[in-house]
Amino acid sequence: MDVGALSHHGVLLPFMQQQSASSQQSQYGSWRGAGEVAVNRNAGSTAPYGHGLAEYAGYAGNTTNSAVPSRGSAVSTAHAHQSQHLSASGFATPQAMPQAAHIAAPTSNAEYEALRNQAHEAYRGGDFHRALQLCQSVYLVNPNKTDVLLLIGAIYYQMGNYEQCIAFNDRCILLDPHMAEAHANLANALQQLGNFDMAVIYYQSALRLKPSFTDAYNNMASALVQKGLIPQAVECYNAALQINPNLVDVHNNLGDLWRAQGQVGRQAAQQCYSEALRIDNTYAPAWRGLGDMFRENNEHSQAVTCYQEAVRLRASYADAFTGMGVSLKELKRKEEAEHCFAQVVRLRPHCALSLGNLAGVYYEQGKLNEAIQSYQEAIAREPNFPEAYNNLGNALREASRPDEAIACYTMCIQLQFARPQNAQMARALQANPQMAAMQQAQRLGVAYNNLGGILKMQGRAAEAIACYEHVALLQPDSPEAHANLASAYKDAARQDTAIASYRRALQLRPDFPEAFANLVHSLQCICEWQDRQTLFVRLEGEVRRELAADRLPPVQPFHAMAYPFSAELALKISAKYAEYCAVTAARMGVPKLPHPPAQPLQAGQRLRIGYVSGDFGNHPLSHLMASVFGGHDRSRLEVFCYALSPSDGSEWRHRIEQEAEHFLDVSAWSVGDIAGKISSDEVQVAINLNGYTKGARNEIFALLPAPVQTSYMGFPATTGASFLPYLITDRVVAPDNCQHCYSEHLAYMPNCYFVNDYKAAHQDVLDEANLPTRTENGLPENRIIYACSNQLYKYDPETFNSWCNILKRVPDSVLWLLRFPPYGEPMIRQEAANRGLDPNRIIFTDVANKPVHIRRSGLGDVFLDTPLCNAHTTGCDVLWGGCPMITLPLERMASRVAASLCYATGLGHEMVVNSQQEYEEKAVELGLNHNKRLGLRQRLKDVRLSCPLFDTTQWVRDLEKVYFKMWDIHCEGQGPRTFDV
Repeated sequence: MDVGALSHHGVLLPFMQQQSASSQQSQYGSWRGAGEVAVNRNAGSTAPYGHGLAEYAGYAGNTTNSAVPSRGSAVSTAHAHQSQHLSASGFATPQAMPQAAHIAAPTSNAEYEALRNQAHEAYRGGDFHRALQLCQSVYLVNPNKTDVLLLIGAIYYQMGNYEQCIAFNDRCILLDPHMAEAHANLANALQQLGNFDMAVIYYQSALRLKPSFTDAYNNMASALVQKGLIPQAVECYNAALQINPNLVDVHNNLGDLWRAQGQVGRQAAQQCYSEALRIDNTYAPAWRGLGDMFRENNEHSQAVTCYQEAVRLRASYADAFTGMGVSLKELKRKEEAEHCFAQVVRLRPHCALSLGNLAGVYYEQGKLNEAIQSYQEAIAREPNFPEAYNNLGNALREASRPDEAIACYTMCIQLQFARPQNAQMARALQANPQMAAMQQAQRLGVAYNNLGGILKMQGRAAEAIACYEHVALLQPDSPEAHANLASAYKDAARQDTAIASYRRALQLRPDFPEAFANLVHSLQCICEWQDRQTLFVRLEGEVRRELAADRLPPVQPFHAMAYPFSAELALKISAKYAEYCAVTAARMGVPKLPHPPAQPLQAGQRLRIGYVSGDFGNHPLSHLMASVFGGHDRSRLEVFCYALSPSDGSEWRHRIEQEAEHFLDVSAWSVGDIAGKISSDEVQVAINLNGYTKGARNEIFALLPAPVQTSYMGFPATTGASFLPYLITDRVVAPDNCQHCYSEHLAYMPNCYFVNDYKAAHQDVLDEANLPTRTENGLPENRIIYACSNQLYKYDPETFNSWCNILKRVPDSVLWLLRFPPYGEPMIRQEAANRGLDPNRIIFTDVANKPVHIRRSGLGDVFLDTPLCNAHTTGCDVLWGGCPMITLPLERMASRVAASLCYATGLGHEMVVNSQQEYEEKAVELGLNHNKRLGLRQRLKDVRLSCPLFDTTQWVRDLEKVYFKMWDIHCEGQGPRTFDV
């Protein structure tokens, strides 16, 4: 989606596997939930990121997924040989170990044996520091006892000091070259350090010394997998099983290896797990393996059952809890998933990946503070963790902390470029260079995509384009990449390149509703009308299909407002977006907010109203409403303004800040905090001034911070939202026969609902001597000028046909249009030529700042309105300038606003028509009948200071009546209802 009607979620990078969302949606297909730790820690999993967390039980150890002590790898009791501290193979020599002060050195063989046995027990009990202290005393007495050296090496392995593990096992080999366990244990440590070639050599050496050494086969298989030698690894596992068919850990590891091969290995994997459980149905890793297999096949209910059995058998089984958390999350049982991931963090408190998974499920539940804290803790434990930076950026973005989010996305990108090729990444590249490069491009693309999304939201179009161009370069065959790039081009008013990118996205993925919808809108923006009818028929079909599938439609409500859709379809689109907002708000976990009591106001008590908008600044809404916020009767109302955007430094922002009784910049606040503030301020009537426009945060209203909530001004259509039960309008805009267009109860203003501040802000327009001339604006002085300064997206072929007909019938006339956007100009000229009209009779002018635009708005003779979506703010501009308008009201709100403006001047019967034919006839009549045209212009000028349209002070009093009526109805306890004031 590309017009900021809704905030999109960023793409959460995986921790050790897959992605995507967002943006969900990000936009399009690349925005979705959190990445997850790869619970598939089998020998065949090539984890692209993070750290291997292999459990290592038993002195010979087991670098595969086995979590039981390695079979046949007991500490050797080989006799010692006298030797100097030399290295057999060039490895580091053992470091001196100072004796623990509280452990006396043995003075007899009995004491020696006792200390050694205590060290064994401490090791088996997992008290490795104690075991090492006991070994120190024994080692100092005799540093050449191979059984002690072997035990010390195993202790160092468990403590993660692989270099010293290698050193002590190397010394064992020097003292006893035939000790197979020392060869195997040294190989295990080499494997942990990523030296797989040397590890395989030492495993082979162990097997030459001890052909029945099943642990060596088992662990060598793991090293072979890391080298990408899958068939040889399978041979090793099978060799171990030929020696002992009842090795459950080998069956399990072989199952993990087959499962890692994808669907082709699924049946073999299931047979391996089943055989392991046949041998020992209390073997937890096999239940975990079955759970992983079901999870990877999206059979999450069965997976949870298997994981539950695994953790029942082994209460501290972190991998099983992780897998169960992932499946529970997929089953939408997020609280249970949170419990699982929290359990993993308790079991692995120093594991950054575990913290990342917990943060991810916090994020999905809307617990942003908890998610942010957990991601920060993960980064503190592992600073070189780009995925956590990315996902922290997403959480910060959702928490309305955009600058911090940008810093996180940037750090994620920097770390990926700077990150050294670790052993796992090098292995992945060696095993499948094409796949590894694709995965790396995908990860970088996700981060650039998220960064581009937030820059785009901030209006930093050029920077956003640069990010999306990186994504398209990294993933040239990704339709989402090209669609998001097109969206950024569109925001930068580069419609030509936007259209090309949307078309490229659709070439890559013809069934891409969002890209197609945005292509149609881009074409509409520049009046590219070739195949327009066909495109809109298809677009309506796409919308109805998505709605039928209970998905968010690809057309946003703001776009639908100007499309030739039925009122029924437009309402359904708005309602679906409202539902999306409500669901998003619900997942934030914000408790029900308290409201002030529904009691009639007492004498002297003021009604508390709150305006919420992202447009307090240099924006049409503030141009029109600048005097309203400070113009309320403070003796009767207390006014709060909540700004969803930071100050732009404009005169309009400054004025509203100064004149509103309470003005609060909440642009950096979370949705929950803003809603909480509105509630704590005891606002009784909350007014949504955005609707589905850029910068909107409708989730605030979905949290129901006020007892009475209404939509007004910003979005001239129905919101379809149950949390906005009122819409402020008028009887011209929403007559009784059009009430089916709205979900809301209608609050009718006595005159035009559309406010403006022109009498106070633009008095200079009344002095015609100081107005610009036609010549100064590139217009002919002595010709009839038909004008339309609406944006080009409001045009349609039928209306343009009428314009061409009018110009043909009024020979001495020209059409004055706004170059908005510039890429539409050649399209319009070509359309004119196609209709037999000289394109030179169309004069385009550039967009100007507000004061200049209003002062030149009266230069036209007649303003020709666009029926599908009228001149709203522009309508006020031209009427204040004294230029009469011709408008054709249709059914929906956006098509009837101009009629309301005209009637509020008192001259609507001379400007509002009932058909396209009457539209043409009226325009031609005013063009040819100079007296009638000039008389209408004069009457319009004469009523500007007295008509209701420009009487802002009275308009504010009427609006206050609406608010008081809403509160009175609320206090009756009967719920909202339509009313007039």
